[in-house]
Amino acid sequence: MKIINTVYGDATGGRWQAMLNIADTLEQYGHEVVLLRGTENAHLSSGSRPIHVIANTGFYSLRAALKIRKFIEKQKPDVIIAHSGKAVWLFKNAMLTMGVKIPVIAVNHSHNVKRTVRADAFIHITPHIQHLVKSRLSDAQNSHKMHRVISNLMHLPAEPALPQPLRKPVTIAMLTRMIPNKGVHVLIEAIHLLNEKNIQVRAILAGDGENKAEYEQMVKDFKIEHLVQFPGWINAEEKSEIYQSADMMAIPSLNDIQPLGILDAFGWGKVVLSSDHIGPLQVCKHRQNAWVAKVGDAQDLANGIEYLIHHPDEALKIAQQAKKEALEIYCFDQIAKEHNAFIHDVYNCYK
Repeated sequence: MKIINTVYGDATGGRWQAMLNIADTLEQYGHEVVLLRGTENAHLSSGSRPIHVIANTGFYSLRAALKIRKFIEKQKPDVIIAHSGKAVWLFKNAMLTMGVKIPVIAVNHSHNVKRTVRADAFIHITPHIQHLVKSRLSDAQNSHKMHRVISNLMHLPAEPALPQPLRKPVTIAMLTRMIPNKGVHVLIEAIHLLNEKNIQVRAILAGDGENKAEYEQMVKDFKIEHLVQFPGWINAEEKSEIYQSADMMAIPSLNDIQPLGILDAFGWGKVVLSSDHIGPLQVCKHRQNAWVAKVGDAQDLANGIEYLIHHPDEALKIAQQAKKEALEIYCFDQIAKEHNAFIHDVYNCYK
């Protein structure tokens, strides 16, 4: 099939990479994928892959809709995949008077779903997002619009990355933007609380952001500089080295949709330290594939780390289950199968 794969609006988060990922998964099954973006994402790279550009200044731009209509007529796609509310509205408006039915599939990456409900079908990256969309649709709409929950994907590391017993001292890594909602400060305080009990764990906090200096000062104030490193932004080789040296990966998000760091950590066979925010809970199951602490609660996180250190067999079982799910659910090949199957289901339903 020929598929237009498009995003409008700010795509600086995981949305842009998700658009490229779905192009990769569908091309693996022989589909022709045409990329389209607005001018607001000119700073984002599609690599060697060509990408079309049509400007759109809002949800109701008649000029943009006419340009999109011409683009559709030229490309003659079988399916359209839209990664934002703007993209959904733009393509639905463009086809109002075309006299053809080309299904628009909205890929919902966030909890702000109100602009995507005009789509004909939906890919939701989590069950919670599906719930939010269905709650906005009437019974009649839900009866004929197709839904599928398909997670974001992760790429398995080149090496086996098998789960290993905890080392002494335990090393906890965090690869993140240094901003409040990522929970860096929660991990730092947890390490401090453990240190006060003479339980010392090493931490590698890689990344940069507006709050990095604040977190570095926090470490100094707690007098745990000997335990915590701030390597800053890291390249792919350094990232691999950190995963190899880490026993646990911390993703104690205060507010997130589906932290991709969790999926990567599963692929590396690591013990994930997560929070019980609704986003991480779409992936993490406490004491099954992750250790889930109360959101924003450093003491609860510290208690969990201490428990795992004293129960290494349970920590290893958690890591093994995470690796199993990476292989069976979240890796590229599994998600590619899901994408291909759903695209065919939607096409066959609407042709």
